Amino acid sequence: MDATKKSCMKCKKDISENELHKIVIYIVGEKFTEHHYEHVECPDNFTV
Repeated sequence: MDATKKSCMKCKKDISENELHKIVIYIVGEKFTEHHYEHVECPDNFTV
């Protein structure tokens, strides 16, 4: 998997470098698990 490619955990679309995104990290038992990326404003999940 290409390390520069990030895909949104919510909408599954690729996140380009110029799009705002956030890193989601889960901590279980005081240890980091894998991290995920999400769009800050996910294009398929509009909030009203």
